[in-house]
Amino acid sequence: MKLVLVEWVDSHGCVGWNPLDQLEAVPLHCKSVGWLVKKENGMVVLASSISGEKNDGLRLFARGDIAIPERCIRKTKVLKP
Repeated sequence: MKLVLVEWVDSHGCVGWNPLDQLEAVPLHCKSVGWLVKKENGMVVLASSISGEKNDGLRLFARGDIAIPERCIRKTKVLKP
């Protein structure tokens, strides 16, 4: 598995009722670091932690996963673990 830094753009909103002239159309730029678990159906799945490699090696477990739409990704960089 590769350890990656993904730079992506997310949607965001405000809470409650707001005047139309105060609504912002500003992208939310994000950075996520994690193990690249899978890339399918237009999505990239990262996990912050992986376990099981040193145990039986037959089944790996992930924690802290995030699925990011590929169309939102601006840049991906492979990191050295």
